[in-house]
Amino acid sequence: MEHIGIDLGAKHSHIVVMTATGEVALRRRVPTRELPRWLEQRESSRVVMEACTQSPAIARVALVSGHQTVVVPGSLVRALGVGARGIKTDDRDAEVLARASVRNQELPSVHLRGEVSRSRRELIAARAALVKTRRSLALSVKSWLRGRLIMLPGKANTVRFCAAVRNVALGEPEGLPVAIDLLLVTFEHLCGQIAKLDEMIAELVDSDPTCIELMQIPGVGPQVSLAFTTHLDDPRRFANADQLASYLALVPGEATTGGKVVRTSTLKAGPLYLKALLVQAAWSLWRTRPDEPMVVWARSIAEKRGKRIAIVALARKLATVMWAMWKHGTSYDPSRTSRSDAGVTH
Repeated sequence: MEHIGIDLGAKHSHIVVMTATGEVALRRRVPTRELPRWLEQRESSRVVMEACTQSPAIARVALVSGHQTVVVPGSLVRALGVGARGIKTDDRDAEVLARASVRNQELPSVHLRGEVSRSRRELIAARAALVKTRRSLALSVKSWLRGRLIMLPGKANTVRFCAAVRNVALGEPEGLPVAIDLLLVTFEHLCGQIAKLDEMIAELVDSDPTCIELMQIPGVGPQVSLAFTTHLDDPRRFANADQLASYLALVPGEATTGGKVVRTSTLKAGPLYLKALLVQAAWSLWRTRPDEPMVVWARSIAEKRGKRIAIVALARKLATVMWAMWKHGTSYDPSRTSRSDAGVTH
């Protein structure tokens, strides 16, 4: 079997084909858009590439064409020799990937999501981008208000914020500047677009048995359930709850030296949007359901370690409960959620 190393680029990609004995059989530079056709014409081989924006699309084509496909995580390519000794070219990177495939039959590969999860992830990503833009506009408007010693109560996440700003501006000598009015118009438009996406998400959740089941958990709504199932794609990817928590980066870091174990703050990694949603769900559960067994458990942690650590622990608990329900096809049982979760209380 041949080994094909591909260094993907936006316009052009470099290919190195290597035999099973490690001899280079082909070097080629091809337009990235023509890669699918090129792979379809090759005999069954092992295709190796680095994880990037284009890799999911190329990997799917390679799999359909009968190739073994490995998408190496970006965090590991340096260990394979990419960029070694400060030398990094597209052709050399492709050769390094092909040679790594020849040497190692068990190269780690990122998980390739299914078609349904990929389409849903695009929907979630679009909503996250719109919400981020709306938040940026709100900060700009609030900055203008603070410059005039004006403070508006409440959150800036609905069109009522725009009405409140315009109402306040009427009492100012200069009125509402054109630039600020344009920001408010854009803010209102974004609110409408986000509402449309929320409707689409609600429709998807209503037709998804897994999401409906997960929403039995207090604090878990359509956004959280859909984002969770979309990001994980397949609950069988994780052998246990500790693997899931590590993937979500809802675990403490560690700085161990000289035999002394030191726990640090939560890892700055993982799917950030899903992580933020889980923390928001934990806050909601904390405030609205104080008698829920999970919250009682988290409050016992807060007494020892503080509220912030307790909220992260509660977010992890929510994630592991959702994963267990999904993997085993069970319903929500509050009595089982109060059990201690190893590693959460660090």
